Amino acid sequence: MSARLRAGLVIKLALGAIFGGMALLTMVGWTLKKFDMQPSHAFTTILIQVLLTINVTAMLNIMNVAFHKMVDAHGAFHRRFNAASLHRFPVSFVISGAPQLKRLATTFWSLGSALMLYGLWFHMKL
Repeated sequence: MSARLRAGLVIKLALGAIFGGMALLTMVGWTLKKFDMQPSHAFTTILIQVLLTINVTAMLNIMNVAFHKMVDAHGAFHRRFNAASLHRFPVSFVISGAPQLKRLATTFWSLGSALMLYGLWFHMKL
């Protein structure tokens, strides 16, 4: 499978997780309302935390894939249309340091995800 197809698949799966989580929350709410049940505070808190965890993870995954694609597109554009200036600073830095930039971005998204999930699971007040 090519990198482009994998990126498209990751984005589709992440969007599916976001919309699937919203659909699940809606179905649970309608089911509880139909049977005149009042969910406990703990149940609703955990349900919201799980769905927000899915959304945060999916959105940061999309951001990571988008950043990787932007770095690849930037390098491909300059190799194709700006070959005379490939040795100049900003262009040469992005082209030669693309794997390091991608790794740095993935680390950034991972640390951001860990911070958000820590706040979501340990400091969330509803």
